[in-house]
Amino acid sequence: MMKKIGFIILCFLSSITFCSAQEEIDIAQYNNQIFTNLLLPLVQSFDLSYERTVANRWAIGLSGAIYGEGFSDFSTDSSGYYDRITNYEITPFVRFYLNGAQKKSHFFEFFGSIAEVDESGGYLRNVNEEGYGVYSIGTKTYTVGGLGAGYGYRFLLLKKKMVLEAQLGIRTNFNVDFFLLNGALVRTGIKVGYRF
Repeated sequence: MMKKIGFIILCFLSSITFCSAQEEIDIAQYNNQIFTNLLLPLVQSFDLSYERTVANRWAIGLSGAIYGEGFSDFSTDSSGYYDRITNYEITPFVRFYLNGAQKKSHFFEFFGSIAEVDESGGYLRNVNEEGYGVYSIGTKTYTVGGLGAGYGYRFLLLKKKMVLEAQLGIRTNFNVDFFLLNGALVRTGIKVGYRF
């Protein structure tokens, strides 16, 4: 009788262990994510981001954006002398998820930026055929680097394969001539994506 009870208890514990191990296996771990900002097309712009989970709460990623003229309305640039328009931007980023990368969660994001900027309305020095410097109003294009930070919340839908995010982020570009060249609300908006 005692052997039968011991055998039943052993079978019961084995089945619980097997079931809990099976549940752990069934929980999918999605380490890759691609997503885009749904609001950027409203200002003639587009972006695409890729994110890779590297730890329980940490992810790294790379984003690229092409900006249209409508995006310049969101610039926080305070210069009244020049018009500065960002043409495109490449943004590597790091995210910290408060609840973990496999759950819906608040997150903080820190990112760098390499952007091409058109500056128009200023005087440009050109050299004529005789070798003299001639000044005229025009547009110059240059590449700048910058840093930024953001905050957001991520929802996971459809068995955690679809992602919906709301994020606010601001970036400031740096130049040798200006400390604050062109601050802008980048990485801001409603984003939708797919996890795999």
